[in-house]
Amino acid sequence: MKLFKSKAEKAMEAKLAIRQGINELKKCDRSLEKKKDELISYAQEAKKQGIMQQYGVAVSGLKMVYAYQKRCKAMILQIEMTESMRDLTTMSSQFVKLMGNVGKEVSKVTKATQFLKNQMDFEKGMLSAETAMEQLEGFLEGSGMAFEAGTEADIDKEIENMIDATGAAKISVLDEEIDRRLAESEKKRSALKE
Repeated sequence: MKLFKSKAEKAMEAKLAIRQGINELKKCDRSLEKKKDELISYAQEAKKQGIMQQYGVAVSGLKMVYAYQKRCKAMILQIEMTESMRDLTTMSSQFVKLMGNVGKEVSKVTKATQFLKNQMDFEKGMLSAETAMEQLEGFLEGSGMAFEAGTEADIDKEIENMIDATGAAKISVLDEEIDRRLAESEKKRSALKE
C-alpha cells in the first residue's frame, strides 16, 4: 500500500467513488420501481374488492415511493451534472496552465515588459473565469436536493392513472387469452360434431 498517492490516482479514486454513488442511487431507483409495481398491484386488488382502507394504505405507500423515486432521480442527475462541471473546470484549469507556460516561453524570447503585463492580465482573467466556474459548481451542489414534486392533487392523479393504466393492460391481456381459449374450445367442439 502506497503512503502517498499521485494526483492522477486521487482523481481516479474520486471518479470511482462518484460512479459507485451513482450506481447505488440507480440500484435504489430500480428497487423503488419494483416496490411501486407491487403497491400498484395491491391498490388494484383492494379497489377491485372494494376494500377502501387497504386501497388508501396502498395509495399512501405509492405516494411515498413516488416522492423517494423523484428525489433519487434528482440526486442522480445532480451528481452527473456536477461531475461534468468538474471535468470542464479541470480542462479549463489545464488550458490556463498551458497558456501560462506558453506565455512564460514567449516572454523569455521577447523579454518585453508590455507583453508580460498583458500575459499577467490574461492569466488573471482566466483565473476569474475558473473561479466563476467553481462558484457555479458550488451553486449546483448547494441546490442538488431541490426538486419540484408537484401539488398533492397532481401526485394523486398521477398515481390513480398508474393504478388504472396498469390494471387495464393486465385485464386486456387476460381477456384476450380467455377469448383465444374459448375460440379453440369452440373449434374442437365443432370438429367433434362433424
